[in-house]
This record gives sequence, C-alpha cells and structure tokens, in this order.
Amino acid sequence: MDNAAFGMLTPPPLAPKPRASALMMMSEIGIPLRQTEDLLEIAAPIIDYAKITDHLGLMERLSAAWIRRKIALYDAFDVKVVPGGIPFQVAVVQGKVPDYFKAVRDLGFAGVEMSEDVIAPLAAVQREEWIAMARGMGLAVMTEMGRKNVDVKFDAESIAQQVARDLELGVAKVYIESAEIQHLVRDNPGALDRLFKGGGGKALLFELGLNSPQEKAVWLVERYGPEINFASVSPYDVVAVDAIRRGLHRKGGFPYIFGKRPA
Repeated sequence: MDNAAFGMLTPPPLAPKPRASALMMMSEIGIPLRQTEDLLEIAAPIIDYAKITDHLGLMERLSAAWIRRKIALYDAFDVKVVPGGIPFQVAVVQGKVPDYFKAVRDLGFAGVEMSEDVIAPLAAVQREEWIAMARGMGLAVMTEMGRKNVDVKFDAESIAQQVARDLELGVAKVYIESAEIQHLVRDNPGALDRLFKGGGGKALLFELGLNSPQEKAVWLVERYGPEINFASVSPYDVVAVDAIRRGLHRKGGFPYIFGKRPA
C-alpha cells in the first residue's frame, strides 16, 4: 500500500484480488454487522471468501434482510460470500435441495457449498445433477472431500479422481476437510501430497478448522509453499495465517527476515 505506515519497508508479496492462488476463505459464525465491518477495515485485502457457518442461524434466527445486508457489506470490500455446507446437507435429508439453491441465489450469495462430510455420500448421478442445477442458477459450486468424523477411509487415489471429475463439471473449488487434514498430517501425509499434486494445488482449499489452525498452517506452508489456499480460517486467525503464509510470523520462524521463502 502506498500509504502504509512503514511504506519504506518491502513486505512479503501477495497478489492483488482477484487471486488464482494464495486464497483465504474465512469462516464466521454470523458475527454482527458492526464486528464484520471492523474486521474488514483491517483485513479485507487478505480475505477472498467469507463462509457463514452459523447453520442454525441461517435456518431460523438470521433474517433474509440481515443476510442481504451482510453480503452487501462483504461485497463492498470485494469479499465473496457463501453459506456453510451443513444447511445443504439438511436440504438433502429433507428433500429440498432445489428450493435451497434458489434461496442461496436469491439472497445474493456468490456460491454454494455442496458438502457430504456428515451425511452418506451422494449417488454420483444425483450429485452431478445438483452441481449442474446450481451452476445453471449462476452459483459457483464448491465441494468438499473428507469426513468430519473420519469414519470412512480416506482413499487419496479415488478422492483425486473425484476432484478431477468435479473440476470437469465446473466446480470452482474443492475443500479438504480439516478433520481429515489433522488425521493425515499425523498418519499419512503422502495422501495429501497426492491430492495437492493431482489438483495442481490451485483448485484445492485446505481447511484449518478450530484445532491448532496456526500450527496446521505452518506445516502446510512449509510442505506446499505460500501459494496454498486456506479455508475454514476463523476471524481471529486470518491475520496470523496470512503472516504465516508470507513468512513473517513467529510460529513459522520468520523466514522472510532471513531471505527465505517456503518452496
């Protein structure tokens, strides 16, 4: 920024929006409009997407008018908004997916998350039909790989094939579930390597979640480089995660100061 307080110093680079990589998707639990504006005042340049994860709020407490105001606020700061994936799964169970997609579109969301991390996996034909339906309504579709309870074996080969198929169908981005990442970092990091290489990294967003998100970010940046895309970053972690990505945070050892950048 030309008017940065210490503009004489050269910061670690970050491409301007719209970015193709080094994306940051923040997850927020329906924080108040004033708090949202306060956050955007200082962090809007590093946030690409905001996901509203107050699932019950979206279903009963947060009015359509309030959601439109929230989206308009994010839009003013060039941040795209999507709802969390649990309402989609409720819509699946209740047989209301077309109506749900229409509501997402009419409220002004930029896209919709089609996740299957709690419910039984969808049949391929049905899943592809719904992807086409949402895209036909003008919604960017985001899908998710992995399970919240890690109750199904994570098969990197079949998941890589599903990621490739989703991208062929026009899916915009694919999340890797944070619970799966935590498990794989510990027990099978090669599976994450397979996914990252298979998708070229750009199509994938790696969820950080609530369990040790900054430590998880350090591991991912060190392994895959600063262009990695992050999702499920809390409002309280976006600034730290950005600094970790760019090599200027204590948890990552400040590599930028020493003239080093992650590979």
